[in-house]
Amino acid sequence: MFVNPEVPADALPAADDLDWQPLHPCFVRRLQAGALLRIGVLAAAAGAIHFLATSGDGGPVIRAVAGLLTAMWAVVAVLSASALIWPVIAVPRRGYVVREKDILHRSGVLWRSVQAVPFNRVQHTKTDSGPLDRRFGLANLSVFPAGAGGHKIRGLGADTAEELRVYVSARIEAETATEIETETEKGAETEVETGAETGVEAETETGAETEIEAETGAKTEPETQPDEPADEGC
Repeated sequence: MFVNPEVPADALPAADDLDWQPLHPCFVRRLQAGALLRIGVLAAAAGAIHFLATSGDGGPVIRAVAGLLTAMWAVVAVLSASALIWPVIAVPRRGYVVREKDILHRSGVLWRSVQAVPFNRVQHTKTDSGPLDRRFGLANLSVFPAGAGGHKIRGLGADTAEELRVYVSARIEAETATEIETETEKGAETEVETGAETGVEAETETGAETEIEAETGAKTEPETQPDEPADEGC
């Protein structure tokens, strides 16, 4: 029988009690390096526009944007500063927890989120890494739940990511085996209950048929007529 008891609020585990694992320390520098590369491309384009605008060799469009050079370099400076400062703030607020039944991942600075991925819903996992990730000895772990998009945990050490992938894969197999075993046990119990009910019904029907036959036999048995006295002569 299905039972769904209420769980008291004070019995719920607090999120602060979890032992959150930090990401790899080199993940900060990896994010800074990636952002600075993108800003470098932007700065090179801004420098080319600046050169053409100040040399007088540019066309009318280049000369028209010459007045925006100060604002353009201000934007590059702001982006460069944020690329260096933001990872230092954001990365320590990320982390993960591996539990027996699921894996948790938290992220965000202003808008924080905690996502839980149950192992019994995960179909497969994978690790990946880009050139910058490998330069800093990092890798990413992706898990793919059924009916949902993949969830990626970035900034793991390469060895840690592989160990987590192996562990999660093993948990997927264990959860699948448990579900199959549970379904098998439920099927066996259902068959036993069905067999018992069928046996009771058969016995009941057999008993009823026996009683009906006995009553029918009693009704169809011919009655014994008493012997008539012989006629005596006068």
